[in-house]
Amino acid sequence: MKQKILLLDDEESLIKWLSYALEQKGYSVFSTTEPEHALTTLRQEKFDGIISDIRMPGMSGFDFLKKVRTIYPRVPVIFITAYGSIESAITALRDRASDYILKPFSIEEMVVRLRENLRRKDEDQTSIIGTSKQIKEVLALTNKVATTDTTVLILGESGTGKELIAREIHKRSNRAKNKFVSISCAALPETLLESELFGYKRGAFTGANSDKDGLFKIADKGTFFLDEIGDAPSTIQMKLLRFLEEKTITPLGSTQELGVNVRLIAASNKDLMAEVKKGTFREDLYYRLNVIPVVLPPLRQRTHDIPILADFFLDSICAQEHLGEKKFSDATLDFLKKYPWPGNIRELKHIVERAAILSESYYINIEHLGLPIVAKGKQKSLDQLQEQEIRTVLTECGGNVTRAARVLGVGRATLYRKLREYDTRGKKPRKKRRGKNRRQ
Repeated sequence: MKQKILLLDDEESLIKWLSYALEQKGYSVFSTTEPEHALTTLRQEKFDGIISDIRMPGMSGFDFLKKVRTIYPRVPVIFITAYGSIESAITALRDRASDYILKPFSIEEMVVRLRENLRRKDEDQTSIIGTSKQIKEVLALTNKVATTDTTVLILGESGTGKELIAREIHKRSNRAKNKFVSISCAALPETLLESELFGYKRGAFTGANSDKDGLFKIADKGTFFLDEIGDAPSTIQMKLLRFLEEKTITPLGSTQELGVNVRLIAASNKDLMAEVKKGTFREDLYYRLNVIPVVLPPLRQRTHDIPILADFFLDSICAQEHLGEKKFSDATLDFLKKYPWPGNIRELKHIVERAAILSESYYINIEHLGLPIVAKGKQKSLDQLQEQEIRTVLTECGGNVTRAARVLGVGRATLYRKLREYDTRGKKPRKKRRGKNRRQ
């Protein structure tokens, strides 16, 4: 099932180009130049994501965003504008926009941003459901650490629900009445990430026309969730270490330290110790973060929970889309338990939603799932599915390994290594030459 994107911009040539380009990438696009028309359509139809200009006649993008949030509290909204500055970018993000991109931009860049924001929305909406031993252990640990102020590091593959666990810790903590603030360290360029985290003083850089509080200050007395911590640049890592040691931050352009009372929860889908050994992640920061590690198991290791999750998602989508009652056949549930789920819970949710909408019968059968099956009914191996996903993302990123690595949530070196493995797979090893080597 194609993901639906609403596109709003007062420049007709841009929306025609972007609509065509996104449709070629597999999205279903509704475009308009009128904000009111966009809002009317949003009230009538469900959309997975929104791309909007900031400066438009009649209604600014910020006013449009406020109205969107009354309809869709969590739908990703990406702002595009030719009048960009760090100040307006931060304003957009604080007004609950999901991302910000400057004109001119390439379609590859837009697709990378769109995929990442749609991924984060799906992970955020996934519920903590399950009765398996693995998930019970995770929830028990979550309950233990929630009432403390200890720093927590959540580790797990993409799609396992790391932000959901962070929110659960906050909800059960003594800080629950205060703010839960989150940001991905991979979502913004280094300069923008630094000013967003720590704030800045007037005159710190061109466009800094007034003082701005950073997210650490905004999260004071609450919880701050730093996702994809393994992608934090070295300058950010150093400042995070300073915060963890002193509980102070220094805004850009200032020499005065500010005390903040924030509980930090970090997450990563990378092996941070491996990053330490490679020299890309500070060892001292790793040990400061890794006070209480919470490791989320991949879905393939908690097969007992798969039917429970699948039924939950099926009931939810049927109620939401008024599809009536539907059930999985026994054969389908057995197939779902055996499938390796490289995309984890997020992938399961997508598959169930697609099957529920496309199937016309009461029972959802294996053929409705659209999952890859090879000859004789055998499933593709996890490694084959991983290669398929990597090559698809790499193609969508125009062959740019750096962008593809960001979308996949892996390090560039890891992606290069995987590609070398795939390229050499199946090649016969050279035969050893017989006889003794002779010196020339």
